[in-house]
Amino acid sequence: MKAALVLTALLASAPMCFALTLGAATENLLYFEYASLASDHCERQKVPTRPVLKAWQGQHEPLFRASIDAVRTEGKRRGLASEKEQDALLFEVMGMADKKAKEHIARKGVPCGKYGTFIDGLATSFKR
Repeated sequence: MKAALVLTALLASAPMCFALTLGAATENLLYFEYASLASDHCERQKVPTRPVLKAWQGQHEPLFRASIDAVRTEGKRRGLASEKEQDALLFEVMGMADKKAKEHIARKGVPCGKYGTFIDGLATSFKR
């Protein structure tokens, strides 16, 4: 609960440069979660996507780690001193990404036959 309040405060009160950094990191984490959940969806449809996802994740792992670090760093800047508090903030961000990605997949589906092209398209939206 504390993490949710801190996240809300971060988004509402952060200077623009911090909000963009946190916003970019959370957006990137959303794309990573979307790619993973889309793969799960396609696998349930009997379309094998795990190898493609694994290669894509490997290619973009530095950005994934940098996005996680950005969320934790912003938490530190805003007073979340303990690693446990920073993890709670990260968990909250990932939970929101999970929920948003699931809702989008439920509404729009996933082009499982073109999954590789689909997640490559997600990568073009990454913020750096």
